[in-house]
Amino acid sequence: MADILAEERRRKILERIEEEGTVKTSQLARAFSVSEVTIRRDLQELTKEGKLEKVHGGAVAKEKDFESSYHGETITFEPSFQEKSEVNREEKRSIGKKASTLIKDGSSVFIGTGTTTMQIVKNLNVKKGLTIVTNSLNHGLELTRTPEVEVLMTGGELRSNTSALVGPIAKHSLDELYVDTMFLGVNGISIEQGYTVPSLREADMARRVTKMSNEVIIVADYSKFGKVSHAKIGSIDDVDTIVTDDGLGSSYQTRLSEVGVELLIAG
Repeated sequence: MADILAEERRRKILERIEEEGTVKTSQLARAFSVSEVTIRRDLQELTKEGKLEKVHGGAVAKEKDFESSYHGETITFEPSFQEKSEVNREEKRSIGKKASTLIKDGSSVFIGTGTTTMQIVKNLNVKKGLTIVTNSLNHGLELTRTPEVEVLMTGGELRSNTSALVGPIAKHSLDELYVDTMFLGVNGISIEQGYTVPSLREADMARRVTKMSNEVIIVADYSKFGKVSHAKIGSIDDVDTIVTDDGLGSSYQTRLSEVGVELLIAG
């Protein structure tokens, strides 16, 4: 029984580090009602497993190689906005341009955070009468350069890594809003596991937006397919359309069609 409790406690410690980046031994001891000696033992074990880095008085998230997070099937590391913007730049530009053609003048749209969704934002200068809702500080600033667009920003806690606004305040700001279409960037797309991102709080925010949207569109380059990240947003059949690039294998078109998801390839 003790081993089961320790395993659960360590899982929750990792969740805290995922959310906060760093934890203190004293805070963890109070949170889990155990001694600091027990917490130090937990941190030592997690360090041995390579899941975090123990420091004086606590632990921090383990630094991982950025490029390796885009290889293999599981994504456990969340790159910064700037780092992600350097990966598959041409694919993201073509996806953003293609996705922007799905937006009709006079419509209301939610655009989630991310470097691929940023490319949608950069293609809105020819649109008229749009209402754009976003929880991305980067997107909000970019949209100030776009005429004929009304911009609504959520409040909330600002995540420095992605410039996303998240948390209870962000979700409550959406309580009386509805939009025609939601555009969402993700880190992983799996037929079996659904669509995922590294952050639990960003996943929670995205799930909230799907409830206020008539249509859910994912924008993601080929490298995101077959990958699974830490936090699930929803099942693949919750999605209406996926816009991707021509680097994606043809087998996905058949599999997505079988679950009722339209796949659009940006040329």
